[in-house]
Amino acid sequence: MKSLKKYLSCISVLLLVSCHSELDLEDYKKENGKDLLTLNSLVRDGSRVQVKATSTYFFSDIHNEPDYVDNLDIVLDINGEKTEKLTYDSSTHLYASTFIPEQGDRVSLSTVYKGQQVTSTDVIPRSVGIEHVEVERQGPLNIYTNNDYVVTYKITFTDPLEEENYYFFQYDRVVPGYDTSIGVRDFTHELVFQKLADKVRSTLSDWEPYSPYGLSFSDEGIEGKTHTLIIREILQNNNNELARETRMMRKLQLYSISKSYYEYLVSLLITDSSSDSGLAGGLVDLGIAEPVKIHCNISGSLDILGCYSQEEVQLDVFSVVGKF
Repeated sequence: MKSLKKYLSCISVLLLVSCHSELDLEDYKKENGKDLLTLNSLVRDGSRVQVKATSTYFFSDIHNEPDYVDNLDIVLDINGEKTEKLTYDSSTHLYASTFIPEQGDRVSLSTVYKGQQVTSTDVIPRSVGIEHVEVERQGPLNIYTNNDYVVTYKITFTDPLEEENYYFFQYDRVVPGYDTSIGVRDFTHELVFQKLADKVRSTLSDWEPYSPYGLSFSDEGIEGKTHTLIIREILQNNNNELARETRMMRKLQLYSISKSYYEYLVSLLITDSSSDSGLAGGLVDLGIAEPVKIHCNISGSLDILGCYSQEEVQLDVFSVVGKF
């Protein structure tokens, strides 16, 4: 990160004085950050623990694929007891366990890389059930065209008492290519995502809740309460295409996620290079702002050990609100 700061500072000077110069970055490759281990693992109850290990590379070098590290002894501990050494699969580049953890288990990973001890611990949260789902439809409305429809999903769940809880919600087609195509996902009318926006706006003042997939949120403002998520889907009915659809299957997924995973997802939102409002998509690319650090909970390494559990409901929207 130190070398990156120096490089960005140099670029900002060049921009301000409107001049051009070549920079020799070779000396920076000797600084801290060279050959660090990067571990990624998302652990779900009822599934084997899987870990991907790669080594870091200098950001200005040509890099076409990850540098997989395949010679590690990664030890899995569950609830403080050594369980097994993970087995490496060269076809998937993954280290995997035979042990399958459960909700509430404390999962720990440890290894040694180039003499450096690497450790991380996280807990698989207990799932929070989806208690009730309602679906409503409005339209035609003039939103993007003069023939748009809005499907509103109301998903009710109860946040556990006296706990800090973190979630991720998304919805999608059940069978891509067969179910009615997903419209524009609209998260802006929901309290918990406005709370998320308040957190992100501490860095990005104009950020609005948006994702082409789903968003994370905390229980801030709904602690210990029964809450109904209000999520919308905006469908464009060009040339009356929706009338020709036979079903509109959707899967509504509520994930309970660990705090570390939540902080990791929020930091990714802030540095999203695909977004014009994201720092990496704006000032960092220009070299006139400091990058935001991606959250990491692995000592002696980079990236994330995250844990989650999941609840899912599938439904045919047409069976509730009728065909278009």
